[in-house]
Amino acid sequence: MGICIKGIDLSEPYRVLCLDGGGMRGVYQATYLQTFASRLHNGAPRHADVGKCFDLIAGTSTGGLVACALAAGVSLDCVRELYEKTGPEIFPGQKLRTIPFVAKIVRAVGYGSRTGEGALRTALVDVFGDMTFADVLNKRRIALAIPTIDMARHMPVVFKTRHLARSNGRDDTRTLVDACMATTAAPILRSLAALTEPGSGARAVYTDGGLWANNPGVLAAIEAVEVLTERNELDRPIHLFMLGSLPAQGGEEIPDKKRHRGAWGWEFGIKAVTVSLNAQAAGYDYIAGKMLELRKPSFAYRLPAQCPSGELHTYLENMDDARPEVLGALSRQAASDVDFLWAEAARNPDGHAAHFRNALAGCIHHEG
Repeated sequence: MGICIKGIDLSEPYRVLCLDGGGMRGVYQATYLQTFASRLHNGAPRHADVGKCFDLIAGTSTGGLVACALAAGVSLDCVRELYEKTGPEIFPGQKLRTIPFVAKIVRAVGYGSRTGEGALRTALVDVFGDMTFADVLNKRRIALAIPTIDMARHMPVVFKTRHLARSNGRDDTRTLVDACMATTAAPILRSLAALTEPGSGARAVYTDGGLWANNPGVLAAIEAVEVLTERNELDRPIHLFMLGSLPAQGGEEIPDKKRHRGAWGWEFGIKAVTVSLNAQAAGYDYIAGKMLELRKPSFAYRLPAQCPSGELHTYLENMDDARPEVLGALSRQAASDVDFLWAEAARNPDGHAAHFRNALAGCIHHEG
């Protein structure tokens, strides 16, 4: 069944949070949300329940991990700890990964993939236990959508709660642990995820959802529109917020001799993945925004980030960089970007940034 909410104020926005992928840069997202919650209430408790501020949460790859944590009510402090303590185990050989020539070999041979997979699953079980998608919807009343890819068919798949009446409950008993393993299974950097399918017990192999929906904004916009159409809440506005993972911006000037590069020039696919992630962030921002423009006063808004420093830009080149100095720099950048968003909200009290501030302010105050 879909969610039935009686007596709802249709002027109250249907709020959606979307979280991009980006490997270890997920610590940026966790710090961003945690810091904003803290600033709202002059040092809100570290366990502020940010997830309850949204009706639907969608996340891909590392953003899927953060999304599941928010939907489950896991503290963002706990999420940051997962990255900081387990990151070097998920991507072993951190020193080797920083040496330009050696790093290519490390990634080419899949060094540490098997042990990294085990470390990630152990950490996820510690965080989520056996919590399922049905638990999220029934206990938390939050809709959740996590993209991945079924390798048997090379087909995009979305693991999601039963928030639509047409849903068949396929993922009701799917655990958040398995969903995170699937959506974060980045090619080259991580092992593919082998899961036992709920109900059938069949074995299925998945890879990273970032290959088709690294920015899940369009997916979330479609889900939100369908939910409100099904509920006959056609005039209820959708406020969709997208939070990136501070991707390395820009591109590369390519001289003629480098146009003909092969696998080595593409760093065995890593550069191609980076191009895809950056292009999706911009392209899907545009599409999601245009979709919701047709449903005014709905909107899609990417939470702002400042241009990273030269040193941080160097750190952002590798999604598997889990060194403490890198995670610390990402956290500092997140805190600075929160100040940037805060100033924008103050500058325009009726703007999208202010709507985000108000969403968290009302929810966290109510929960607290």
